[in-house]
Amino acid sequence: MKTIHYIIYIVLAVLSFTACQEEDFGSGVKGGIRITLAEEVGVDVTTRSTPEELDIPIATDFKIEATNSAGDKKYSGTFKKDETIPLDAGTYEVIAYYGTNETLALDTPYYEGIAENIDVKEGYTTPVTLTCKVANSLLSIRINEDDKEKFEASFKNPSFQLTVGGKSVATSDITKSFYFPAGSTITKLAFSKDGSDYQDLEIKNWPKEIKAADHIIVTVGIEPAPSGITLTVEKVKVQTVTIEETIPMEWLPKPSVSATGFDTNNSLTFAETETKEAKLDLKLASALQDIKFKFNFEDEQFSLDKEKEYVWSNEEDKKVISEQLGINVSDKSVDLNGLLAKLQTNAGVSTTNAIEVDVKANDRWSSEDENANRIYTITCNKPVFRVDAYPGNIWTKEFTMNALREEQVESGDFTKLSGDMTYQYSADGQTGWTNLSDGMRQDQLQPGTTYYIRGLYRDAVPGEVTEVSTYPETPLEYGDMEEWNTITKNLCVGTNIFNWRDVYGNSPSNNIWACVNAKTFEGDPNVYSTFNLNPSTYSVEGRSGKAAALRTVGWDNNWGNTSSLIRHIAAGKLFIGKYSFVHEDGPETYDYGMSYSSRPTSVEFYYTYSPYNGDSFKAWVVLENRSNDGNVTRIGYGELTGSESITSFTRNTISIEYSDIYLDITHMYIVFSSSANCSDVEETENNNLQGMVSEGDYHNGSVLTIDDIQLIYDK
Repeated sequence: MKTIHYIIYIVLAVLSFTACQEEDFGSGVKGGIRITLAEEVGVDVTTRSTPEELDIPIATDFKIEATNSAGDKKYSGTFKKDETIPLDAGTYEVIAYYGTNETLALDTPYYEGIAENIDVKEGYTTPVTLTCKVANSLLSIRINEDDKEKFEASFKNPSFQLTVGGKSVATSDITKSFYFPAGSTITKLAFSKDGSDYQDLEIKNWPKEIKAADHIIVTVGIEPAPSGITLTVEKVKVQTVTIEETIPMEWLPKPSVSATGFDTNNSLTFAETETKEAKLDLKLASALQDIKFKFNFEDEQFSLDKEKEYVWSNEEDKKVISEQLGINVSDKSVDLNGLLAKLQTNAGVSTTNAIEVDVKANDRWSSEDENANRIYTITCNKPVFRVDAYPGNIWTKEFTMNALREEQVESGDFTKLSGDMTYQYSADGQTGWTNLSDGMRQDQLQPGTTYYIRGLYRDAVPGEVTEVSTYPETPLEYGDMEEWNTITKNLCVGTNIFNWRDVYGNSPSNNIWACVNAKTFEGDPNVYSTFNLNPSTYSVEGRSGKAAALRTVGWDNNWGNTSSLIRHIAAGKLFIGKYSFVHEDGPETYDYGMSYSSRPTSVEFYYTYSPYNGDSFKAWVVLENRSNDGNVTRIGYGELTGSESITSFTRNTISIEYSDIYLDITHMYIVFSSSANCSDVEETENNNLQGMVSEGDYHNGSVLTIDDIQLIYDK
């Protein structure tokens, strides 16, 4: 804010005829005045002009009047910079004024400046200088400092009443002053305890003559009385402002402070790292002289004496305020943005930080207003955020956490939080929190166990705790191939109707595994010939106990095969799921999968293989997410083929590769096929397998024997 000189000059600059005849009027026409303003005085300054909350008038608020010697008003208007006002030649009184010179009112200063006998000539501009100052008088009430507490305790709604010129005005707010015209006579000053029944205060030393700009200060005190206490006038002091003096500093209002970014209770609440803006706006009638701060901070990072007053004018204190706290002070505001960026919780515990402010300007402190709330409270809360681990990053013995994502921040600033985040896990969610490495992976865990994870901001502020449960090592049921149903068919061999014998086939006797014997062997074909019915799955001796033999076979359920004619060929299959086939013209249905919720790394099994005509076997595993709305998403897959002849049981492994980390596994199935040329579509499979079975009494091809199937959990 520019320095206010507290005196308003309106300069009416007059130029000589020879200097302005081209610019202004020229010879033979009437003269005029051009109003200019002295250097910067009152320009664009809104402030206070009395001890109360009043505006000091800026130049454009003033009214200008010019009256000729006959008493006729020839001009009336508001001040305008660089305006030339034409006037007829003659003698004038020019007056500038602001406000109304009322008989008696509260906080109504009247400003006036008069210049008399101004001579205006034709063709010329006449210079006039007006000095404007307070032209009425005022009276203020003061309570003796020693009696203030007793006064406030004794009177709940006290009021003072002043009578001037037959008019009375009362106020219960003694910060307001009574204004009245200079030269007035004060009749009486009265006091009421509750706003009624005013009692005159005895004042013996009223000033005999009250002049313009006189400030009468009446100091009252409390004395004991028979009925309790009474109010007495201790002194009457008159401060006079001479014509050369400007408006006194003490007439200007006390500074005041208003808050931006705070609520009506001067409170601001935010989460640590959250970007907030707040400032204290200074309302000053003159340049800022000083600020006193008191800090009552719970934030442990600041070592501040809560009993100490930190004074801006003190260089050591200023360094604490500006550098340590990040508070920026100017003539217009106290900027708290730097402080807000620094404030923290105490390891996640909210901190309440109070700032008490007292501002000095025009030799007055804002603390003069005892009712003002000068304490500003800033509460810094814990930021709320959480971290997680995707299902695809959780295994039976380990998991890998995800880095903090923006949508996981409920309160606080994601960029700041993620830039200083440590990731931890705990076995019980309360103690033993362990930092994870940069890869955020934790291994050597127990299967089917719940652990707890969290993020830790700046190694001090914990986020919300999230549960992470490792998958159980779910064993594969009936993988030992020990349980079978036996089906016996009495069939003739080839076309020899006299050569009958029993033919055996086997199907799994549980609800997990299925085969395609319903197509190749079970059923009721029209010709009972081994050319027509041929088991593709049967039980044989395994590593210990039984094993499943899967055989590629020729079969038919219509007019029958011959030794060289093979109507249909099917691969022997064993898979998790269900299978159905209706003979004659019925449909074939594969229903793969079982409910499953874990995450194996591979499938291990033992096998032998006898390939026919260069064929290969095929085995594969599928893990899926099947949603309630029918969507199926493949999450993991592994496949294995082989064409080598294996005569003794050999261990083999199907490695699983996972492609989706966001969904849970709901289903799983494993498939073994005696031929890699298999298909779930009968016609396609028949075409693919041409030449893959022998001619003769039995149409048989490759045989894959499977035993001891296991799910492996390496992670």
